[in-house]
Amino acid sequence: MTPGSSQDLLYIVLSLCIVWFTVFLCWLLYQAARVLRNANRIIENVTEKLELITDAVDFIKRKVDGLSVSMGAVSGMVSGLVEKFIVNKLSRKFGEQVEKRDRRETGRKRKNTERKDL
Repeated sequence: MTPGSSQDLLYIVLSLCIVWFTVFLCWLLYQAARVLRNANRIIENVTEKLELITDAVDFIKRKVDGLSVSMGAVSGMVSGLVEKFIVNKLSRKFGEQVEKRDRRETGRKRKNTERKDL
């Protein structure tokens, strides 16, 4: 199997080059497939994490909505209690002021009647 002419040698070299080129293309295709597989895994992980974040945000939103409804009722009760206490305190103070004024007026009337009697 010795090459008889330079053309035979050229064909042998070309066939070896084609084999190496084919091996290189197969290796390149394998590496591209690995890169795409890794990219697919990364995208799946990111999608999973985004779903978890979305679920957490929805959970927090539901809790805040429930809390705001509860806080509305609690706020109404607290405002009613505060109003009741303030109104009671103001009415008590008003009553005390009226009593003081009535006492002063009755005291003045007594003094006026005592002066008239003298």
